Amino acid sequence: MLLLLAGGLAGCAQPWVRGPTVVQGLIQTSPSGPPATGATLQVYQASRGGGYAPLAPTYAAEPNGRFSFSFPATRRAGYVLRATAPPGYFTEWGLAPSLRAGRPNTGLVVPVRAPAWVRLQLVDEPPHSRVSLFISGYEGNGDRLYAPHDTVLIRPSLAGFVGKIIWVLTDEAGVDRQREQAVQPGALDTVLVRIAF
Repeated sequence: MLLLLAGGLAGCAQPWVRGPTVVQGLIQTSPSGPPATGATLQVYQASRGGGYAPLAPTYAAEPNGRFSFSFPATRRAGYVLRATAPPGYFTEWGLAPSLRAGRPNTGLVVPVRAPAWVRLQLVDEPPHSRVSLFISGYEGNGDRLYAPHDTVLIRPSLAGFVGKIIWVLTDEAGVDRQREQAVQPGALDTVLVRIAF
């Protein structure tokens, strides 16, 4: 009886490990927005050293944003699904749905977000002094600038999210002054942030 039960459990676990994995759902431009048109999907598999690697091939969604395909899973877990759509929409890693290997994955909603940008206008106002500047609040780890001059930096962001651009000025005496500006860039838009120092 015990052998029969163990054999039955092993047979149940096998579909999770490998085999055809069905993926069906809808790509949306936001959690409740319209479907994305011209979208493609990519399955990513967790790599042994960390991060994710894309699996070939990519899959095209229908014009209404619906998709249905299957791929051969070779591992038990570690699969996520991301989408892209013109003119630059993409799925954030944190919102990419996980896929169950060897099982149907139906009713998925894959969100894609529009890119946006932040235009950082640095203005060195008189009296000119040597400062360092750290700016953050957009995609990436931020920027540290030593003795900055008048310049413009363009940095990527995500559309539709209310956020803050924060900058910290460190003067010659080592004293920090923090400033911030709320931003909410629209889809494919650029928000200007003027940073005077």
